[in-house]
Amino acid sequence: MNVREGLVEIEVPEVFSKGPGKRSIAYYSRSMVISRDLTIFIIRNYLKEGGRALDLLGGSGVRGLRIEKECNMDVTINEKNREALKFIHRNKELNGSNARITECNAERCFPDGFYDYIDIDPYGTPVPFLDGAFKSIRNKGIIGITSTDVSNLAGTNPDKTFYLYHSIPERNYLKHEVGMRILIAYVSKRAAEYGFGIEPLLSYFGGYYYRIFLRVRRGKKWAVGSLSYVQEIFGRGYFRKIGPLWIGNLHSNAEYTIPSNLESEKEILNLLRISNDENLLFFYSTEELGRFSGGIMPRIDNLINRLREQGYRASRTQFSPVGLKTNCTLPCILKILKMKDL
Repeated sequence: MNVREGLVEIEVPEVFSKGPGKRSIAYYSRSMVISRDLTIFIIRNYLKEGGRALDLLGGSGVRGLRIEKECNMDVTINEKNREALKFIHRNKELNGSNARITECNAERCFPDGFYDYIDIDPYGTPVPFLDGAFKSIRNKGIIGITSTDVSNLAGTNPDKTFYLYHSIPERNYLKHEVGMRILIAYVSKRAAEYGFGIEPLLSYFGGYYYRIFLRVRRGKKWAVGSLSYVQEIFGRGYFRKIGPLWIGNLHSNAEYTIPSNLESEKEILNLLRISNDENLLFFYSTEELGRFSGGIMPRIDNLINRLREQGYRASRTQFSPVGLKTNCTLPCILKILKMKDL
């Protein structure tokens, strides 16, 4: 069957409306459109046209073909699965593409060359692909990384979190923000081994996956600077240390434009709207606040408005539907909760 996304049309054997699909076939997931739209958004805002991009785990080829057509880049699409490769070749022809198609086993080797953008979108953890990425990325290039390894990063299997990412997770309402920050911290440490520092440009939680976009900068100053944001800290649960995790920003505060033809424009704008406040470390849950305040369960939007009226930063967060990001202290929040008409 044929589907259209962005400015390309592709042929795929199967379409999934939810979830990550299946490993190692050229499936097409509708729920991942926002992930690919964010790729276009990042490249258009942070890289110049005419550079080189690598779609490392090509699948159907839709991401690489969109990068070529919508970002005017010289694209390499890599895929080792023979069945998927058939669809990539068909879709290249269908779209009149000039993309280079390679068949490397990405866990062992990368296609030759250096790239301004590398996309790593695996089924599971991105860990096996990081060494190759840092050997192949250009200075000031960008790496887009997906992890569907959410259960391990978010603490469902803390032993696996420790031996895969060398970190202790959180297992309460903060688990997904902590999981995202553990992933960024791990990537930062691996980057430093190759003389790079990282700068998170945008971080997205898609329910069953984490998606991060990082600019890399070569040099001791950048590597050491990034590592200074990788720390162990005390979590809010169990009175124990968690991490190491990334305590710096999750998003860049640079000015941006929204490219046309993005199906997920509304969702991206909502993410960008809260991105400045989401750089604050951790959030409060209104359920937690209700327990602290003797059962008073605040309406989150009313509380956000009241905090802003008091001069504090406050917004929702992508990590929880009852989450509140603010620089207001807990004692002050509890005082505000006692006000009438909240």
